[in-house]
Amino acid sequence: MSIAAATLNALKQFSSCEIADALLKLGQRPWGGYIPDIEMWSPRYCDGDTRIVGPAFTVKMVEKDNTSAPSPSEHFADAATENSVMVISAPEGVKGAVWGGLMSARAKAKKVQGVVIDGRVRDLREHRSMEYPVFAKSHSILPQNAFVRPSELQVPITMSTSPVVVTPGDIIVADLDGVICIPIHLVQDVIQSCTKYVAIDDKCMEALQQGYGVKETFKKYRGT
Repeated sequence: MSIAAATLNALKQFSSCEIADALLKLGQRPWGGYIPDIEMWSPRYCDGDTRIVGPAFTVKMVEKDNTSAPSPSEHFADAATENSVMVISAPEGVKGAVWGGLMSARAKAKKVQGVVIDGRVRDLREHRSMEYPVFAKSHSILPQNAFVRPSELQVPITMSTSPVVVTPGDIIVADLDGVICIPIHLVQDVIQSCTKYVAIDDKCMEALQQGYGVKETFKKYRGT
């Protein structure tokens, strides 16, 4: 199932926090699609207005010495689709990076919006010089091919820090605040919820800045 560019643009106006609120209201438990412990490392570390929104292109990594797992027919960076967000799961505890500067160069040339890594990244200066969005658990100086290898592309993956299953085509939103996965069938509901409740919170913000109390403001605008 594909999704219209206009829909993605509508979604892009909302932060990952606002989308998480919407998904919780829509019953997505336990964490509302949140994939914790992954931070923005490029274009800058946890700073700036970068926000990527697009369908997940999933990559499952395995330990290098795993000979029973399948291997992809092409390089995962070559296989990625235009306007997608690459989402990579790596074996837990691996200290080597699963993404480096050369991969960002290829992904940017293919117009992949950015990468979300359940693992480590290296070559930070190269990603930042390209202003390429990279979100990861941590960083490393060690290469991918010494420790892990790609196994499967475009399969459902579970991130090590979250019960959320990322299915190919699910919508990934990643920004300064974090990373969230939206099941594609809920995208329109998320947009409607965000539109409604962000407008309410805007009124709350204005009232609080004018000196009104939290209790009276929430009662007036949120009904709580």
